[in-house]
Amino acid sequence: MQVVRLDHVSVTVSDLDASMAFYVGLLGLPLIARGESGDAELAEIMDQHDVKIRWADIEVGEALTLELVEFVHPIGTPITKSLWDPGSTHIGLQVDDIDAVYVRLRDAGVRVVSKPVRLTEEGDWHGVRVHYAIDPDGTWIELVQRPDRVEVIDTAYPATIASTSSA
Repeated sequence: MQVVRLDHVSVTVSDLDASMAFYVGLLGLPLIARGESGDAELAEIMDQHDVKIRWADIEVGEALTLELVEFVHPIGTPITKSLWDPGSTHIGLQVDDIDAVYVRLRDAGVRVVSKPVRLTEEGDWHGVRVHYAIDPDGTWIELVQRPDRVEVIDTAYPATIASTSSA
């Protein structure tokens, strides 16, 4: 027995339409499917007596799915969470123009925590630009723009190609 891969990430939302406006409308993520369900199997796998949901599956790249779920029944209580609280989470989304995403979110009234910041620590994150925004239910969304990769051809050894990150 082994885990094969990440199947999906699910976020419980208070208002599916508001979350769709954020993820699909503002961030431009493609909608895969959307629906409602009250199947008995849902109640069984959640060990509940009765479950009714509204849901949407959104593509977040490379066959990964973000599942948004609004519980119609039972209705939950919103939780207060900060990124640094144990058990809290965030979603990291890679973007191709972090400045444009920042402006779009800010102008739409979304809470953005900071302007994009370039990381200078050594390693895989060197040169990456990052900022956080908060979705309609308080989930922290990390927007990430990685530097373009360039190919360096060693002219002394034409058959040797190294791939490096620009900073």
